[in-house]
Amino acid sequence: MTHKQYIYRRLTRSLGNVLNKAINLMSPFQVFQAFLKKEGVKITESKYNKMNQFVQLLIEKNKHLNLTRITSEEEVWVKHIFDSLIPTRFLKLEKGMKVMDLGTGGGIPGIPLAILYPSIDFVLVDSVQKKADAIKEFVKELGLRNVKVIAARAEELGRSPDHRDQYDAVLSRALASLPILIEYSVPLIHLYGNVVAYKGPDYLDELSRSRNAIIKLKAEQPRISHYSLPSAMGNRSLITITKKRVTPHFYPRRVGVPKKAPL
Repeated sequence: MTHKQYIYRRLTRSLGNVLNKAINLMSPFQVFQAFLKKEGVKITESKYNKMNQFVQLLIEKNKHLNLTRITSEEEVWVKHIFDSLIPTRFLKLEKGMKVMDLGTGGGIPGIPLAILYPSIDFVLVDSVQKKADAIKEFVKELGLRNVKVIAARAEELGRSPDHRDQYDAVLSRALASLPILIEYSVPLIHLYGNVVAYKGPDYLDELSRSRNAIIKLKAEQPRISHYSLPSAMGNRSLITITKKRVTPHFYPRRVGVPKKAPL
């Protein structure tokens, strides 16, 4: 199925009866724009075109390097692009912010967000050098001047003066369970910064196992937001944790320990 067919066929279910009647008169961008508008997200055609370029780059690169288990174009649009953009209605992303995408994998959610917010600086991090190199290629092809890519471990960054307490927000999607993610991420944000975890609908067990990590890292209690992907492709949860006290200096623990022995 081509990208245009996907936009026409799959997203129309979510746009309402009136729009459905006029759908054949609309371009793929107009359909994309209309759906995001319903979610409170604004996008220009030039940004849409860059998103489409990223989708093609990701699909092609994934044939040679395992960046994502999602391989069909329609699923990449829904489960990567839309899943990156829809939650922005819950986030206070503003000009001049510095945001980290921790465990970026194929550049998700960092690259779609960097395209949407060119006035925000994004740092995309992955511990696998080959993946980081692939993301650097994407960034160069897309001409994203507001993106820096780093190959590093979260525990190392959390102890580095260049990164500790430096970020307005740390976003993470499918990197680790919440107790581990809290130890990775909280040291990286400054006071009143936010850790934002993209999760599925079954987050309650992770949340209950995170109580000790929240206490030890001196973070605030999580706030939960919910949203649904188009074309009935699933329900999602966004967990936001604010830092209002200084992180104890001995966190994060050394490389590998948070995963082997979660708090």
